[in-house]
Amino acid sequence: MREIQEYKNSRGEELVSDYIDNLSNCGRAPHAQRIFSKLECLQQSDLRLLLRDKIVKKLEPNLYELIISWREANYRIFFTIINQDYYLLHIFYKKSQKTPRKEINLARNRNKALIF
Repeated sequence: MREIQEYKNSRGEELVSDYIDNLSNCGRAPHAQRIFSKLECLQQSDLRLLLRDKIVKKLEPNLYELIISWREANYRIFFTIINQDYYLLHIFYKKSQKTPRKEINLARNRNKALIF
């Protein structure tokens, strides 16, 4: 089982956790629970199976997208793998069919910050 870590910004804030906590605080607790459930699945399952079952999508070398679809809500969490651990980079609410380039670029930049 891999550990789940988080990207922290320059102020030490864990932005993915903060986003999920905010969902709980603004009346979207079921959404937050669904996200936590998917993260638990990520942690406990073989990545190859998650890729096969289209729960995770590989965007580029060492940048992945965890797909969370529940009722009307579509969330995405970008993550990377470093030393066998998952590092959550970014989460957002997906409003359109195509993933916005700015969201991918943000995750890519955070991934580079972790590696260097």
